[in-house]
Amino acid sequence: MDKRILVVDDSPLIVEVVSKFLTGQGYKILTASNGIEAIEKTYRELPDLVLLDVMMPRMNGYQACRLLKSDPETCNIPIVMLTVKDQASDKYWGIQTGADAYLSKDSVQSMLLKTMSELLANRERVASPHSLIRESSSLNAIDVVSKVNDLLDKKLFEATVLYEMCTLVEKGIDDFPGIVEVVIGMLSKILEFNVAAIVVKEDHNVECILKPNHQVSKLYIGKVSEYIKKYLAEYDIDLSSDELITVLDKEKIKESGDINEQQISYFAVPIKYADNLGGLIILAHGDADKIASKEEGFFRTVIKEGYVIIQNAWLYSKIRNLAITDSLTGIYNRGFFYASLCKEFARANRFKLPLTFLLLDIDFFKKINDTFGHLQGDDVLRKVAKILKKNIRIYDVLGRYGGEEFSIIMPEAKSGDGCDLAERIRQEIEQFNFGTESKAMKCTISIGVSSCPSADIKTIEDLVRKTDNALYKAKAEGRNRVCSL
Repeated sequence: MDKRILVVDDSPLIVEVVSKFLTGQGYKILTASNGIEAIEKTYRELPDLVLLDVMMPRMNGYQACRLLKSDPETCNIPIVMLTVKDQASDKYWGIQTGADAYLSKDSVQSMLLKTMSELLANRERVASPHSLIRESSSLNAIDVVSKVNDLLDKKLFEATVLYEMCTLVEKGIDDFPGIVEVVIGMLSKILEFNVAAIVVKEDHNVECILKPNHQVSKLYIGKVSEYIKKYLAEYDIDLSSDELITVLDKEKIKESGDINEQQISYFAVPIKYADNLGGLIILAHGDADKIASKEEGFFRTVIKEGYVIIQNAWLYSKIRNLAITDSLTGIYNRGFFYASLCKEFARANRFKLPLTFLLLDIDFFKKINDTFGHLQGDDVLRKVAKILKKNIRIYDVLGRYGGEEFSIIMPEAKSGDGCDLAERIRQEIEQFNFGTESKAMKCTISIGVSSCPSADIKTIEDLVRKTDNALYKAKAEGRNRVCSL
């Protein structure tokens, strides 16, 4: 047997006993009395296996093990940690530093031989460097200390990044856009990229968020979108609908690009559960910003941590939305809408601000259901909701009031503003084809409008009642009209 074993222990007696035993088993023995000497000899001799004591002067076994396992030249050398400490926490830490096995010095000799034999056999199955006998002058204690310092700097950086990433969840998991903002912002501090793409997935629900880190062109965003679609298609995930793609920070998107945008490289980090794709983060960058291969593992870990935070916020927002949105139309349900109305009414009263309330009712909706069927009626409701959503301001509140009735809250808007919006909506719905090209279908809507402050509106019930009366008047006067009281 020509396998060379490095025995490391600060006790000359233990080194002598273990060396004699292993020599008798046919192994060739190298020895070291501390962590620094162990690293020096490992770099010079590249032994086939290292038996490493934990408690030693100058550098302990945990530190020596972590350094050797962090270096590509020595990471494949099996390390067995031998120690009198046999507590669970010590064993855990020994394995976490990269040790291949952790044995008590009280273990029977047969267990040591069995462990060594298995590790050496496994090493033979993977590519391992040929033994290099180096000149004594090529490496010294100063070189080893320098390597240790470099390692400590790297681990401190990694620990700091991972800690900061984990604490991002404290920013508020209920704010999904805010979570995306801070996670991508964190990644932009340590990585250079032009666009970040996050694909979140749960069962059949999938959504993609694109966030530019620098100014890019529409063409650049389009190329990134196409890359993502092709990537997901390989996992039978359809992202063909542009409605599933949300682009943040649109002010960073310009009409035309420059020559530097021609070459796009992608750093893709898939989140897999078994063989299924559970999510994805892609960083699009230029060729000059490629991540070094030796750093890929760490950055993949960081990005996966960020994805978990983003996915949790996304799932939370989905669950929250289920509780406050109407399942058919996707707008707010009556419960949440009424709570919002109460809040805005109280704010208007407190700060003496105007508030306008609209009630909208699709005309002859029962006739639509009876003539075209309930599925077509549901489609009309969805399309009307979409028209309403398109026309309101970003801070207006839209809800399904019940059946074929909708309602809109317009904070800080006067009656004239409400009537203008109502008339615009009425005209668009009147002109809209709710059917197909071959079989057109038209419908109209009646709208009631009221506003406060008003002498006859003291409570929120007064506001709702007055608006309802305005709607009733619109219907009584022939429908397809706007009435204000």
